[in-house]
Amino acid sequence: MAIRIPNTMTGLVAAGCVLAALPLLIALLLAELALERVTQQTERLIDQGVAVSQLGDQMRDQLQNLERTIRQYLALQDPALLSLSDRRWNDLHHLIREIEAHQLDPDSARRASAIRHELAEARLDWQLGTAEAESMQEAVSRIQAVEPQVDTIRDTARQRIDERLAHVRRASRNARRDMLLSALTLIPLAALLAYLCSVAVTRPLRDLYRTIAALGHGRYSHPVSISFPREMRRLGDQLDWLRRRLAQLEADKDQFLRQVSHELKTPLASLREGADLLHEGSLGPLSPRQHEVAGILAESTVELESLISNLLAYAEWRSERRHAQRRWFDARPMLEELLALHMLPMAKRELRTQFHLSPAGVFGQRSQLRLALDNLLTNAIKHAPPGSVIEIETATPDNHCEISVRDYGRGVMDEEKKRIFEPFIRGTEAEERGIRGTGVGLSIVREVAQAHGGHVEVCDARPGARFVLRWPCPLPQHVDAVGVQHDAELSLAV
Repeated sequence: MAIRIPNTMTGLVAAGCVLAALPLLIALLLAELALERVTQQTERLIDQGVAVSQLGDQMRDQLQNLERTIRQYLALQDPALLSLSDRRWNDLHHLIREIEAHQLDPDSARRASAIRHELAEARLDWQLGTAEAESMQEAVSRIQAVEPQVDTIRDTARQRIDERLAHVRRASRNARRDMLLSALTLIPLAALLAYLCSVAVTRPLRDLYRTIAALGHGRYSHPVSISFPREMRRLGDQLDWLRRRLAQLEADKDQFLRQVSHELKTPLASLREGADLLHEGSLGPLSPRQHEVAGILAESTVELESLISNLLAYAEWRSERRHAQRRWFDARPMLEELLALHMLPMAKRELRTQFHLSPAGVFGQRSQLRLALDNLLTNAIKHAPPGSVIEIETATPDNHCEISVRDYGRGVMDEEKKRIFEPFIRGTEAEERGIRGTGVGLSIVREVAQAHGGHVEVCDARPGARFVLRWPCPLPQHVDAVGVQHDAELSLAV
């Protein structure tokens, strides 16, 4: 018959308690049986030895009484003493039969048999001695010869009691030893069973924890499957429903971003074309005031077009990140691409870059990390003082990857270090200095960090601020020839 595993949490806990207690109950039962066996042996041996000893004492007393009765009869010739002697002979006969009924050792059994025959001969002499005095004296002599043998049987019985008690004590010690060995064997077994039961109970909890962690990091591709216990299975079904719901919401959000961005591009293109025509004077001469307004419109349309492009890139990144493959790659080409893109704003403010690259490279999804580094570099360019340096560093400490970007600006106030990674939140410096921005760049950096199972934080650099993106990674399997040279400091003037 197949063993049914409980399919409820209550059943699992109850079964675990029973299985953990079962070896201990077995140990207690074995101990009880051993003690009961020793106790019964002790009682049986003591009862038997005491009975034989008491029978020996009684028989010796009866022999002495019989001898005294015979001597009285020889002296008095009283017929009443004959009937008394017959009763004493019968009592002796019953006593020797009782002694033989006990389990005696071979020597004692032979002595008891000899005593019985000797008493039979003595009784025959007694019966004959009622007519002849010599036969009466022979009966007395036989009785006197039996008494030492009775003492020997009694002493042997007492000796056997001592021997058997010693045997019982040895058996008791052996029983205690066996109980100790059973405890030493069964207690670890009980602990093992308790551990296995705890594993059976906690495994679905660990699966549940991993599932919730995956949902928290935006990984919705793996279905939630918890087979037992029944309560956890229902909870797993609800989590799987939540996973599908979140995946659908993410897909709807990505589709909304793409549609809105595409819908805005057409009127924006017309608006930009009209602003360019006005600014270039293609529609007729403009007054200086009108020309200034047309220039502002042209710049605003360019900025708006850049923001819409960023939204499209962000939507594409959100769509691709669920299927992105992570690998080790060289960070140097990615940095050079980004520096080329930011060449004009950096040249306008006379900014320089210095970076230290890990020889192991970087582990992750390249397009996601490129987007995060692009936003960090953009943020540093906006806040770095003219003519200063922006430092970029990659490292792999303690099975983690790090990308850090430092500027030498005013830094970030303590009360803003958590808020600036929220969407549409801009720092105090950006508002005071009128630095343009949407407030979504650093939130994208945070999402990239969370997608990689890590985090992003801002540290005081004194002066300036240092943004650190950190996430776990496996051990690098190799270091390429180009990457080995990346640990040297490079300085690029743009």
